[in-house]
Order: sequence, then C-alpha cells, then structure tokens
Amino acid sequence: MRTVPLAAAALTATPGQLRRLDESSTSTDPIRVPPDPATLAAAATAVRGFSADLYRELASTRPGDNVVCAPYSVGLALAMTRAGAGSATAAEMDAVLHAPHPRPGALDSGLNTIEQTLATRYQDGDGTARPLLRTANALWTRLGLGLRPGFQDTLAGYYGAAPHPVDFAGAPEAARQEINTWVSDRTNAKIPELLPIGAVSPGTKLILTNTTYLKAAWRYQFLPALTATESFTRDDGSVVGVPMMRGPFAGMGYQVGDGWRAVDVPFAGDRLGMAIVMPTGDDLAAIEANLDGAWLSALLTGFGGATVQLRLPRWTFRLPAQLAVALSNLGMPTAFTPQADLSGMSTDSALYIDDVLHETFIAVDEKGTEAAAASAVIIPPPSIPQGPQFFVNRPFLYVIHDWYTGVPLFLGRVHDPLVSTP
Repeated sequence: MRTVPLAAAALTATPGQLRRLDESSTSTDPIRVPPDPATLAAAATAVRGFSADLYRELASTRPGDNVVCAPYSVGLALAMTRAGAGSATAAEMDAVLHAPHPRPGALDSGLNTIEQTLATRYQDGDGTARPLLRTANALWTRLGLGLRPGFQDTLAGYYGAAPHPVDFAGAPEAARQEINTWVSDRTNAKIPELLPIGAVSPGTKLILTNTTYLKAAWRYQFLPALTATESFTRDDGSVVGVPMMRGPFAGMGYQVGDGWRAVDVPFAGDRLGMAIVMPTGDDLAAIEANLDGAWLSALLTGFGGATVQLRLPRWTFRLPAQLAVALSNLGMPTAFTPQADLSGMSTDSALYIDDVLHETFIAVDEKGTEAAAASAVIIPPPSIPQGPQFFVNRPFLYVIHDWYTGVPLFLGRVHDPLVSTP
C-alpha cells in the first residue's frame, strides 16, 4: 500500500516487538530529550545546505515567478521520515538532508537542539516587542497500525511528535479535515488546507506533519504615511507601480558581494533578521545558481552595521508545492518508489512516500512580517544621517533567519510584489 505525506525523524529503528495504537489511544505531549549544544553547529550547517538545495531546485522550476518556501519545515518532516528508513533509502535521505556524522543520531540530536533553542527564544514572544516563532510536529497513523518502538521513541524524544491514530480506512475525509484543522490551528489559519481533497485515501498508513509559524514586528517600523507607489522593474524589463515602504534606518546589516549587495533588516528584539539580496546588475539567476550552503552561511554571517536608506515593497504571497520531483532530483528517488525501505516504521509492508506536500505563506508590510509553513510527508526617523541607499526596485531574494543559530527559516524570491497567489 502506498503511504501519503511522511515526514521523517532521523533514527535507526530497532526491529522487534511493535507498539499497537488503537481507538483507545490518547495523545500526550512527549517528554523531549534535553538539547545537546555540541550538536547545534553541525545541524545548523545541515539545515543551511538543505535549504539552499531545495530553494534552488524549487526556484528553477518557476522561472520569472515569485517563490517562497520553508526548507526548515520540510527538513523536520523528512528527518522524521528518515527515522524509519533503512539501506539505500536512508543513505539517500542522509545525503539530501546533509546529515552530519554519526548518522542518523547527530541529525536527530541537532534538530532537537535547534528546535528547543528556538522555542526558548521565541515561543513566548508576542509578535511585537519580541518575535513569536512556533513549530509543531505530529505523527498521524491508521487505526491499529503497529509502530516499532525505536521509531516512535525517536519521534517523541527528538521531535516532540505525538502519535494521533485516525480512521484513514473508514473515514479518510474526516481524517484529512482533522489534520488540516491541526495545521490551521498552529499557523494562525494561514495554512488552512495543507492536504487537498484526495490527498488522504482509505489506503493511507502514515502522515507526518510539521508546522512553522512566525509573527515579528520590524525593529524600525516603516511609517505608513511615507509609503508611496514607485516603479519596480521585473525581469522581463516591464515596469509596474508597487507600494514602496521607505525610511532611513540605523544599525542595519549591510554587505557587498560578487555581483550582489544585501541588507539585513532586523526584527524587534534583535534576534531575527530578513536578509534581502539584490544583484548589482540584472542577473538574479546567476546569484541563485551559486546559492549553496556555504554561500548562505557566508551571507548570514557577513553583515556589518550601517545606516541604510531603505526602500522595500510590500508583498503578500502563498505557494503550495508538491516536492516529490524536487526531492528525487536532489538525490532521494528511492523513497518515492516501491523499492523504498521504510521498515523501521512498522512491520506493515510496502511503505513508501507518495508525496511531500509543502505550503508557505508570507505577508510583509510596514509593521513587520507574518509567515507560516506546513509540510507533510504522506506517510525610524528621517533625521538619521544619510548612509547607503538600498532601493529594492528589482527582483530580489530574501532569507528570514535566526541570528544565534544561523538557521534560515524562510527563503524566497520576489519577481513581482503585486502577485499575491501563484
């Protein structure tokens, strides 16, 4: 039987007796393994590598279009799935996820440390004085499905993913709605329907889900009265008028690279930033072609302080995506075929990933940014002195990132700020 959305936690599942989930099972918040700071740096490097790869693959299939994604969310879902993978399937997933050694334990421990570190910093934020960032993971299983203890323990201990038995066989539409409600509740209704009609069938065995939600005010808020329509030149040379926010701001990050320059716009609380990268010429595609984990790491750590004359368009965008092809192209094709080895999840035979569904929403205005993502593996003042001018009036990249861990949370590209849906 084919599975649908599966999200993986990296674990080596232990063969043996199964835990059986049935209608009487209840979900409780799992007790997570304490974070291990020694694993954070390697896991953050892995996240940056996977983020760059996935963004580059996704962007290449949408030339001339806006793009937004949250590879951190996708990576958590895949890492949970990896927890039940073996043989070639596991090796391919490790390579795609840039998993550090020793595998798979270092990735499980490192992602757990990142999640708990981010939770400590942001889960109690109010979205105004301090950013609010929350993630959640869950495992949805067919009633009566036997799970291997090692798989269940890894998902609970390292990902906080409690099992939710649902009636995929008898009531697949009710199960789909239950999962979508869980996702919507944890993304402030910004991702209301991650699983479209037909994504869940009576044959569905497992779905693993991740949600990531961010609400953050700018450290220096733009004055709405100063927002005015200005020209924005798209890649094809056409010019459109867009609502352009403006203001000179002190203490922003600024750097110049080979063929590009970037500004890091800080959010309130000085813990998160949005790095915006513009080509010095017209070739955004050349920058994207060189985007890898090392480039992303250098970008996020290379900013120096400056007073910047910033012009930034408002935009709102949503992008649902099916990632099976992209992930296969990145190097893990076996997981999407009947030859997949996901035997570490369950003794149930012939498990493999049907698709990885991902949806991301972002809204940027004068006050700040609200962004949400979900993944399912089925299965200031004018008196400030003048500084560099940074007029975002051509297509650009952006990366919302945590300053402490260096983890990119959301990546995107704006070709046309007026486009609100794909």
